[in-house]
Amino acid sequence: MKPLKIVLVVLLFLINLGFAQPSWADRISEDSPEYPQVVQTLNSLLTATNNPEQAGYTAEELQQKIAALQLQKQTMENSEDWAICRNETGKKLAIYARKPENSTQNSLYYLGQGESTDEDWDCDAIYLPNGSKIAGLNQPIEEPAVLKIVDGTHLVARTNPTTQEMEFNVPPALFEVLKAGQVNWQIPNLAQADIDIQTPNAPTD
Repeated sequence: MKPLKIVLVVLLFLINLGFAQPSWADRISEDSPEYPQVVQTLNSLLTATNNPEQAGYTAEELQQKIAALQLQKQTMENSEDWAICRNETGKKLAIYARKPENSTQNSLYYLGQGESTDEDWDCDAIYLPNGSKIAGLNQPIEEPAVLKIVDGTHLVARTNPTTQEMEFNVPPALFEVLKAGQVNWQIPNLAQADIDIQTPNAPTD
């Protein structure tokens, strides 16, 4: 009788496996168009470690690039949410966001102080008006740009009270500053004063 019980338990376990989805099925890596690109680039660079100069890098640059891509890959594989933005800057933020299942096109929204974007939406980027100062960048933004965020990132933006620079809670590997022409989005010419007078309309939790 005991062996029969063991067989039944094993059968139930196998049947459950057949119907249950794997634990990683809801990870952003399954749906993100960025994920295959990251994996392909990472694999390409890993094969170049024996001859980094041929790939156009010094050995140190190659290791830094590999580490950044590994972090991006890990972020997408471990997150169940698209990118989420939280505004703790003390002023309004202009952001690019979209509902992933309904659109591939981003729209510009305004996120109020203390607000976080809805987890069902993808906060793709933060708009950076001319003159923005970003911690870690040597010079202020001289023309409007966007801070593109890796899928799966939970980004919190803050203002350093001493330097007035915008700071983020995630390493630079998870975002990139892009100008018009480097990304296929409309980048308007807005000053922070233009953003401050807008009514917050970003999708929030």
